[in-house]
Amino acid sequence: MNDSPEAEAQSFTARISMWSARHRRLVVLAWFVLIILAFGACSVIDADTDVEQIPPGEAGEAVRLFGERFGEQERGETEFVVFSHPSLTVDDQAYEDTVRGLRDVLIGLVAEKTAASGSTTVVSDTRVVASITTHYDIGAPREASPFVATRDGSGDVSFILVEMEGDTDEAIDNVGLVLDAVAAYEAAPGFQEGAAEDAILIGGTASLTKQLTEMIDEDFGQAIFLNLPITFVILILAFGAILAAFVPLILAFAAIFVTVGLLTIISQVFALDEAYQQIVLLMGLATGIDYALFVITRYRNERRGGRSKDDALRVATGTSGKAVVFAGATTVFAVGAMFLVGDKIFSSLGLAAIVIVLVAVVSAMTLLPALIAFLGDNVDRLSIPFLSRPHAEGEGVWAFIIDRVLQRPVIFASVTIVALLAVTAPILTMNLGFNGVRSFHDDAEGKKALIKLEENFTLGLVQPAVVVVDAGEKGNIFDLEIQASVAELINLIEQETVSPSNPDAFFGEIAQEPEFNDAGDTEAGFIPINADSGDDHAIDAVNHLRDDLIPQAFEDSSARVLVTGATAANIDFRANIIFRAPFVFAWVLVLAFIILLVVFRSVVIAASAIILNMLSVGFAYGLLVLVFQEGFLFEGILDFEATGIIESFIPLFLFSIIFGLSIDYEMFVMTRIKEQYELGASTDEAISRGMKGTASVITNAAAIMVAVALIFAFMRNIGIQQFGFGLAAAVLIDATVIRAFVLPTTMKLLGDWNWYLPSWLEWLPEIKMGE
Repeated sequence: MNDSPEAEAQSFTARISMWSARHRRLVVLAWFVLIILAFGACSVIDADTDVEQIPPGEAGEAVRLFGERFGEQERGETEFVVFSHPSLTVDDQAYEDTVRGLRDVLIGLVAEKTAASGSTTVVSDTRVVASITTHYDIGAPREASPFVATRDGSGDVSFILVEMEGDTDEAIDNVGLVLDAVAAYEAAPGFQEGAAEDAILIGGTASLTKQLTEMIDEDFGQAIFLNLPITFVILILAFGAILAAFVPLILAFAAIFVTVGLLTIISQVFALDEAYQQIVLLMGLATGIDYALFVITRYRNERRGGRSKDDALRVATGTSGKAVVFAGATTVFAVGAMFLVGDKIFSSLGLAAIVIVLVAVVSAMTLLPALIAFLGDNVDRLSIPFLSRPHAEGEGVWAFIIDRVLQRPVIFASVTIVALLAVTAPILTMNLGFNGVRSFHDDAEGKKALIKLEENFTLGLVQPAVVVVDAGEKGNIFDLEIQASVAELINLIEQETVSPSNPDAFFGEIAQEPEFNDAGDTEAGFIPINADSGDDHAIDAVNHLRDDLIPQAFEDSSARVLVTGATAANIDFRANIIFRAPFVFAWVLVLAFIILLVVFRSVVIAASAIILNMLSVGFAYGLLVLVFQEGFLFEGILDFEATGIIESFIPLFLFSIIFGLSIDYEMFVMTRIKEQYELGASTDEAISRGMKGTASVITNAAAIMVAVALIFAFMRNIGIQQFGFGLAAAVLIDATVIRAFVLPTTMKLLGDWNWYLPSWLEWLPEIKMGE
């Protein structure tokens, strides 16, 4: 490529890109240095992923109060070891020896820690288990013990409570020692006789968190290993040349590496949720590859049309490059809506998405032109026979479909929109919540213990409702009036505790003793719910506790009573999501409308683009309800069991991501249509040419994005699966049905009204799409 362009660049994107092409060595070197610095930052600095996950509402208020009064170290996580035998009862010596023996093993566990002090390495041992409570510690008879479940004609099931030392992070770090000890433990000989393989099981928050995190990391690594070859094959099919297929991957991974380095530094000021790297990878592959695909495809087409290398690059970056910049800007504003949720996890993941999109846009405007300038026509090297044969724009299957669609716009528009709305309709029955233990994949070993706990006691033991009674700072929690109210609350709860005659009661039998802080002004009680934390029954139980039982018991008390715990947090988080949703939707829709209005100088195009993207979102929501809430069709394929719940965070998180990514296609199609219109084509001709000229590249881009999204859909975590499946469904329907049927037919029916701009908006700048 010549050192100077053959034609003077006209648009701002072309000017930036042509400067990068002229100074290609400097640009490539700069990106190389950035990548090295990013690796260095990640090696020297650990990203701060310690995001304080405090729920909103009353649950969050209770968590903060507990932290203030008790301190972070005073209550650790609880593990449950469940024992079962087909014939022995807890009164049998072999059963007692087995339980007591494991208790002694666990209470003696220590974790070795090393710390550097000057030139000396200090090794210290810290206890792993703070305390253990068993049936044999409480002195209750077998039939009245909350730690024992008797079975007619069979042996007993019992459990022990293992309180871990330290906070949640320390418990997760050390729980491996507990798991190993339980796995290696040999029960008393009399207990081993006739015992099943699952006679001793362990599960709890710390162990499940450790197991689920390891599972997600394993799934993610395997999915990336499989996804990259698929993506590369799609790029080869798109370009027909191996070298050209490598360039978008280089762009995407350059953006990903630089972004991870930047976010590692940013996290020192603004902590990021540990899932930020997954969001960076998803958005980096999706936007980085798609942006490069748009520009390279236009460059190659211009070269085949007879333009010089410089002129082809100028046109490609001035047209497709311009679409990339505006699409990226819209994506950034859409994802920025996550900050309105008022949740630190949403904000941190939103920040990660914003940074990767910005870096991807910058790389498409600088690094990509530099690489194209280096390669020139060599970008088509290593061509694949039959795939590399040039095809004129407007040929192929999509051109055939679009011609037929434009001939009968009313029929195709009506049928397609009705079908999309039919799939969207189940959104009216969407049940937001949080999936509990039963939704965990069977590969999580801790699930087995908790399911056995549910079958014989209640799953609510694992994540009980935490009732925090506040006597006021410097108050006396042991005041007779307050304790009378506490006793009345326990009495009311016991009246609604599960029993053989009332198996569907709200509450399980209380097994954990209440805790009192050192200052004597706060008490925390732990009330098991007779259901999994996300079940409607659990939600009803907590609402009953908050709205009825506590007001009744503390009617004449001066104490303040708050309820937290997993179910309470779910209730308050869902309420917060519902409250914030209108603000998020308004932010995204209004800003997207403004950007589209400025770019295309048409209120009709801006409004129709919003509506079409909402159709994509609605379709994804409806399909999510059908598949994950109702269990339609995909349970076996995706290896999950429908729970009747859509994770509360999914709709808003998915909306921001879908809207941001779908606008890429809208921008690319509409800029090409507007470009043709500026060149003198009629509206109908511009629609036809623009649609046909972009159909194949959008299909390829969508195929890549769907493949990337499906990384998440096949993971062994139902919340991540819902996100990946919803994103893949939205992108697929947006790039096919919406772009091939709804967009061209509605534009055809609107005719010249597509370009309508009120006279009072004539002051808007006119952005030319063509060069």
